[in-house]
Amino acid sequence: MSIGIPAPSSRPPASAQSEEETAALFKELGEPAFRATQLREFLFRKGIASYEQVTNLSKTLRKRLAEHMPLYELAQVAEQAGDDARKWLWQARDGARVESVQIHVPGRLTSCLSSQVGCAMGCVFCATGLSGFGRDLEAHEILEQYLQMWGRSGEHSSHVVFMGMGEPLHNYDEVLKAIRVLNAPPPKGCGIGARRITISTVGIVPGILRLADEKLQLELAVSLHAPDEETRARLIPVSRRYPIREVMPAVREFSRKARRIVTFEYVLLAGVNDSEAQARDLGGLLQDLPCKANLIPFNPVSETPYERPPLERQERFKALLEQAGVPTTIRYSKGRGVAAACGQLRRDAPGAA
Repeated sequence: MSIGIPAPSSRPPASAQSEEETAALFKELGEPAFRATQLREFLFRKGIASYEQVTNLSKTLRKRLAEHMPLYELAQVAEQAGDDARKWLWQARDGARVESVQIHVPGRLTSCLSSQVGCAMGCVFCATGLSGFGRDLEAHEILEQYLQMWGRSGEHSSHVVFMGMGEPLHNYDEVLKAIRVLNAPPPKGCGIGARRITISTVGIVPGILRLADEKLQLELAVSLHAPDEETRARLIPVSRRYPIREVMPAVREFSRKARRIVTFEYVLLAGVNDSEAQARDLGGLLQDLPCKANLIPFNPVSETPYERPPLERQERFKALLEQAGVPTTIRYSKGRGVAAACGQLRRDAPGAA
């Protein structure tokens, strides 16, 4: 090993390096700086799983790179493929585990990324929330989920949603760092349009207000799940800190500054938040706000007592929202066959070592 070049275990992976930092490594290896651009072109434009696929560099140089700088840090632990989704379980260097998903819909492939190990929000119907909070993911660990799913599946996602494990606005700085790389054109990043990137939040008010000032036309999805403070506090404990009366003005501010239509997500739980009265209250809450509503029939989580409402009750709830002038969709989550649907992600997958 060349003197002064750290072992792969101590040098950050290529996914975490700036173009200048990568160029410095090539210089140490006695290679011209433009090799850094060649590597990053493959990393962010081609979709690669290993150095072996970086065919614009010689085999000898690829081998030397692998010795001195890992391409990625997350290791694949498990993979499950269903009819409409593919889910991966990853392990970080410290042993922390997260899941991420590629979701297929006609004409679109979406990467659903995790932003934290577990989640601190404690939503009572969510498998991730029930597992508790481990730590924040670093920006490159977030970015790697997208890059590795692309490289390993050979399929390029056109859209990204931060709807995996964790609360994105609870890890604001690292999430925004990852988004800026996803959004930047190659070789600086992946070139995904900001309007194709969605951040989902339970309503972290300071984060929503910061996001409004970013001058990025990101999509915002707010998990509301109840139109009244009491029910929402039972379902989302953190709402005691960020009640609806504070969330809604922040969302209006985001919509005004970002000039975006906000999506409100609402998990339908039988006998809990699916009554006609609650539908009317929700319609009143969302009136006169540029928004749409996604109703999500509850996806099974074995540790919880909840059930999804009958189809006719779902349709009635939708009709009442539309009567209030709120465009509404019932979103039947993809990935249920591999426990990859909304609220089902965990730190471990069946059969994982």
